[in-house]
Amino acid sequence: MLIALHAPTADHTLTHRRSIIEALEGAHEQAVEYWAQYTTPEFFAPMGTHWSAAEHVRHLSRSMTPLLPALRLPRTALRLAFGAATEPSRSIGKIRLAYDVALSAGGTAGRYAPSPEKTTGDVIRRNAIMDAHSETLRGLTQAMERWTEHQLDAHRLPHPLLGKITVREMMLFTLIHNTHHVEVAEQRRLDAGSVPHR
Repeated sequence: MLIALHAPTADHTLTHRRSIIEALEGAHEQAVEYWAQYTTPEFFAPMGTHWSAAEHVRHLSRSMTPLLPALRLPRTALRLAFGAATEPSRSIGKIRLAYDVALSAGGTAGRYAPSPEKTTGDVIRRNAIMDAHSETLRGLTQAMERWTEHQLDAHRLPHPLLGKITVREMMLFTLIHNTHHVEVAEQRRLDAGSVPHR
């Protein structure tokens, strides 16, 4: 049986940039191990009426990609575009709760949903999807290295479901989001009655 991951619950351990980066990297490594347990046909097969594992991974990459240029913009440009933060950054627990509320209210992936695959998936396509995901995550954590603790809390970015949130909150959301989709995929796999993996 595949083992789903769980988002970190110790909010106090994720208050600094370095701990968030390390948590993102750790969650990514665990997720790569999780997705690797699917055979290639299973990786591309829909889970009942829901996304395939491949589509979950592609959605995650697609949702993180816009953050890369945003994090590389001059800080003044971000402030002009989205305004300065007016409230302290929330904890990962509060961000998770806000996300759960948004999903319960009907929030969807919207424009970040993966486009349909044009061809039947094979190992080459699977590796390309996973490599793109890893590269996007790596670019995100590298971009974070150039932000100070103060800057993470002082600047905002727009989130399609949560509104304008601080850059730190966006990084915490990204951690929650990546882990959330592993958990959703595993539940959907079980609901679809897939044969347990070896």
